[in-house]
Amino acid sequence: MSFVHRIKHKYFPTLAEQLGYSNKDILVIVNIDDVGLHKDETEASFMAFNYGIVKTGSVMVPCPNFNRILKWWKENPEIDLGIHLTLTCEWGKKYPWTPVLSKANVPTLYNPEGIMWADVNELLQHANRKDIIMELEAQINKMLDAGLNPSHLDHHMDFYYHSDLFADVMALSRKYNLPMRVWRRKRYKLPFIKNNLSSLRRMGYVFPDTQMGLYNMGGQNQSIDFRKAKYYEHLRSLKPGVHNIKVHIAFHTEDLENIMGNHHSSIRQIDYDVWSSDDTKKIAEELGIIFIGFRPLQKLQEKLMRE
Repeated sequence: MSFVHRIKHKYFPTLAEQLGYSNKDILVIVNIDDVGLHKDETEASFMAFNYGIVKTGSVMVPCPNFNRILKWWKENPEIDLGIHLTLTCEWGKKYPWTPVLSKANVPTLYNPEGIMWADVNELLQHANRKDIIMELEAQINKMLDAGLNPSHLDHHMDFYYHSDLFADVMALSRKYNLPMRVWRRKRYKLPFIKNNLSSLRRMGYVFPDTQMGLYNMGGQNQSIDFRKAKYYEHLRSLKPGVHNIKVHIAFHTEDLENIMGNHHSSIRQIDYDVWSSDDTKKIAEELGIIFIGFRPLQKLQEKLMRE
């Protein structure tokens, strides 16, 4: 080991090294988004966890299947689940949900139909920041009050990369020790610090080195061969470090298709098929990939923020 490498290893360890691995290891966090949105998402997620590649997911607290998640999580307290902070309802009256807090408490988060706004643009046009912060914290506390131990925070429909909301989620991440999901290619409007991720890491925030999601990649070409090829191409491209892949998993049932349509239901079924596949496991083994969840990152963030 060269002198420069020894200095770098001692004073500037990689995230993988901070987690107890070597600087040559490839660590992958496959995270299921939208857990709890619908019963067919929830059941497929449980099955994917049992297969062993996928070790973490994020729960939509306001959604209709949340109570099923509570029951299952209490029966399996070791599971690694985070909170998929949710402020929008893209399926509208076909499959509605509301904020955790009442309309009396957060009136600007309700649309005229009495549910959440359909997309982030509508949300930012109508919602005020105070209501947003109150609702996000209520979603975290609903999970904590149920006696559960979430491992991380992420976001539905990328809302916290807009406006000043990223700084608010940063504050919640610190307050509740819940690591965030952060896109490296973004620049963030942050108070008093440079808009880069090195600044966040110096402050003790812990997040994967890279993020990847291909939900809409390929347009209407959503065959299993296409999505497998894209995922495998990404796995083969990974360099040593800690990498997050976000997926959407569900069983393509008639009920789900009536809500989402064939296109979105098919994507979620294919993601299930890919990430519970022997082919995927074999390729990962050939590449030396180690699959982990968010819990080790949470423990590290707690340590760094105490120092």
